[in-house]
Amino acid sequence: MKNLCLTLLLCASMVSFSQETDTELIKKSEISTNLLDLVIAGSLNVNYERLFEKNQSLFVGVTFFDTFGYYDAGYLEKTTAVSLKAAYLIYFSKEKQHAGFFFYPQVRLRTGEVTVDDYGYFDYNTDSFNEQDYTYDVSGVSAGFGLGHKWMFNNKFTLTLNGEIARNLGNVNDEYIDNLEARFGVILGYRF
Repeated sequence: MKNLCLTLLLCASMVSFSQETDTELIKKSEISTNLLDLVIAGSLNVNYERLFEKNQSLFVGVTFFDTFGYYDAGYLEKTTAVSLKAAYLIYFSKEKQHAGFFFYPQVRLRTGEVTVDDYGYFDYNTDSFNEQDYTYDVSGVSAGFGLGHKWMFNNKFTLTLNGEIARNLGNVNDEYIDNLEARFGVILGYRF
């Protein structure tokens, strides 16, 4: 009887220890970068995602050398734009923690200017090719939503594919750009 009580006590302590270990293995944060923005627009993107219970998280990202969507990505001369994005991600998977299909509302604050190579012409009088640059202001606030899917590898690395659309909230007065901005992402992350 004494051995049975000791065995039950030992099993109970092992079960409670394994439950504590499982909760300690749950990651609470993720850092990531959008590789598609880096390749297409030359923007450097750094994101932080704080993971909450019930498959929800708060996402904050900073983008340096930002552009307005992918407008003029092939004609970009220089950009001084910096943006700050905040989003609240809601994951729909019941089996996976903070992975799978997700939806998010977002707000973006952007400041700066973008200069593009607008057009060029050949001047026969000087026998030279002249380029004209165009600079436009991308400062403003936009709000919208996005959809995506996140895959988890080795319980550390993540790969996310997403798309989002946002509307400018009256701050952009330039006729060169639209009020709607679409963006896409191939995001590589590390969870810790």
